[in-house]
Amino acid sequence: MTTYVGILEKDPTSLWGVWFPDLPGCIAAAETADATVIQAAEALVQWMALIEEDGRTLPPARTIEVLRQDVDVSQALAAGHAAVVIRPPFDELGLDETAIRAIDSAAERRGLSRRDLVREMVLNQIAV
Repeated sequence: MTTYVGILEKDPTSLWGVWFPDLPGCIAAAETADATVIQAAEALVQWMALIEEDGRTLPPARTIEVLRQDVDVSQALAAGHAAVVIRPPFDELGLDETAIRAIDSAAERRGLSRRDLVREMVLNQIAV
């Protein structure tokens, strides 16, 4: 399962944000910390898809122990920001990006979020 450490930050005059030390340019922002973490998972999926489209391989995820030695990470942690583990949503179901895109497309056609569509489908399957 692919997980990456993100740095969750909040400056007084801005939104909450997450950036990934191992994934340059992969960021997310939202009004709340919880929403930002959810957005970060989605940003991670999109970033991975772009890397795949470019024919590149994902950078290996460093452990928090290794990341703490990174100057940018150590400065962020010293400033009171938090390290959070972010897992792409499709990892939880063992789905690849193609399957996720199909789910997202079906959800959009029905006016639902991915989560709501999957929840509805599961509940329909287990209904007696």
